[in-house]
Amino acid sequence: MKNDDFSRIQPLKFLDGWTVVVNNLNSEKRTEEKYELLKLQNEKRNAAIKVIYENNQYHNKVVGLKTDMIYEEATFDEIEHLLEQLEYQIWNVGSGVLEDLQPLTQQIPNFLRLKIPAGWTVDYITLKDTDPKTLEANDDAWLFDFNQDLLQISHKTKNLLLDVGWYPEGDPTGSYGIELIKNGDWENPVEDIMCTELKELIKQLDLIFIKEINNEY
Repeated sequence: MKNDDFSRIQPLKFLDGWTVVVNNLNSEKRTEEKYELLKLQNEKRNAAIKVIYENNQYHNKVVGLKTDMIYEEATFDEIEHLLEQLEYQIWNVGSGVLEDLQPLTQQIPNFLRLKIPAGWTVDYITLKDTDPKTLEANDDAWLFDFNQDLLQISHKTKNLLLDVGWYPEGDPTGSYGIELIKNGDWENPVEDIMCTELKELIKQLDLIFIKEINNEY
C-alpha cells in the first residue's frame, strides 16, 4: 500500500477483537473486474467480514472464519450505505450476535473512526470522538471518556504495540499520550507523542500507520 492509498482509506468505528487482513476501502471507482476492498477477521467470534468491488457495486458478506457459512450478504451501489452496514456488522458480530448473545449496545457508541491498515489487531478501544477542546472543566465526559486506557492496537508480525491514553486521567489540563512499543520494550518507546487536540491525535496515528506501511519500524 502506498501513502496516497492509505490517505484515501475510509475510517471506521472498530470494536476490540478485529484484525485487519486487507484494507483498500475507499470510494475510488475501480477499473479491475473484481477487487478485494476489505477483509476483517475476529478469532473470538469465528467470523469474517469481506467487501468485494465488482460490476460497479460493493458486495458485502459476513462469513464463518473457518467454515463456508454465510451469515449475511448484501450489495450496495453507494459507499455511504456500505459504510453504515459495515459499522453495524463490526459492532454486532464483534459483540457476539452470531452466538445469540445480547449485543453490547443497540446503538453504536460514538467511538473515534480510525484508518487501520492491514496487519493490525484492535486489542482494546474506548476512544471516543469527543473533542476535549469543546468540553467545560466540569463536564462528566472527563470522568468517563478520558482515562489511561483508550486504545491499544497490535501488529503481531512486527511486534509493535500502539497505545493511547489521556494523562492525567480525567484532567482537563491533560493531554493524549501516544506510545509505540516494539518488542515489548516499554522503557524505550519507538514513538512517544503528546497532544491535546483530537484532530492532532488522528494525524499522529495516521503518521504512525504510514511509517509502519513503509517499514520504518
